[in-house]
Amino acid sequence: MKTIFTAFVCLFLGGNTLFSQMVNFFPDEMVVTASSLNLRATPDLGAKKVASLTRGTLVQVVEADKNSEFITLDSVTYGYWLKVRAQGKTGYAFSAYLAGTWNLYYERDIMDVIPEGLQWYGVYARDSFADEMRRVNVRLADEMNEAFGGKVKVLRTNQKENCKFLIATTINLKTGYAGPLGIFDLNTLYFSKSLNPGSQLSMYAGSEATDTLIKPTYGLAATGCARLKEAYVQVTDYQLTLIDYSKEPVGIQDLTPWVKPAEPEVNPSVELLWFGDLDHDNEPDAIIQDCPYEVGCRASLFLSSKAKTGEYIRKVSEHFWQYD
Repeated sequence: MKTIFTAFVCLFLGGNTLFSQMVNFFPDEMVVTASSLNLRATPDLGAKKVASLTRGTLVQVVEADKNSEFITLDSVTYGYWLKVRAQGKTGYAFSAYLAGTWNLYYERDIMDVIPEGLQWYGVYARDSFADEMRRVNVRLADEMNEAFGGKVKVLRTNQKENCKFLIATTINLKTGYAGPLGIFDLNTLYFSKSLNPGSQLSMYAGSEATDTLIKPTYGLAATGCARLKEAYVQVTDYQLTLIDYSKEPVGIQDLTPWVKPAEPEVNPSVELLWFGDLDHDNEPDAIIQDCPYEVGCRASLFLSSKAKTGEYIRKVSEHFWQYD
């Protein structure tokens, strides 16, 4: 069984070492969620102020300070310093006051606060073969949690149904059709959602019944070597490759760096959780889960609209699942 935890909660369950591994991913772009955020010349609360940024200001992430070391800014504020660029100036901002422009959440996530200035959407099964995106309102509700020995605050929506996942973003998204899975999941349609060595799955944007536009289908191919080492199976040379079938020769993108385990002795464990078209560019988006740490897994959101030159999809957000 696994329980959903935000990065803040994982600090207390897994310690600083775990957290420093978890936050190695940073989105290219983030948004200020505080009413006002000071940009500092160095990663220090007392450093010279370079600029003052208002809520909603977009910043470009340059790098994390000291390999994203997790620190306590004051008695209640936890996070890490990021070097960012905004309004023509470069300086350091504290992560607690920033959020990604795209964020992946799940209902009943344990959270202390809901980031401000973001629009919330839920993806729901509309019928047998279609998912839909709805604009939702979110709140924090008290819920008993055995691991904490008491009540914790969890993320809830204003919808009666449970959603497949939640997106919090600065972008005004189109509601309605979002993907082709509906009440089915990948285990039902493809017998397995696993991307172990030797597996190959397809993902596509899908379309409404009245849409006659031909859209690309991509393949995810997993390769590698599995051998018995003493009493355990060891996987080596794991590769995850995206294939564009529409080109001749086929186009490819190496996704391996996004799913590489944190330690070499940890076997890769990768699954395709969902695919569809969240950004409505008629190309596939995906949520891919991998387990780079011995204590849990992460679900990563990949969008086609954020792909750079030579890419088909690009990671924009990740969500950590902590094992009980």
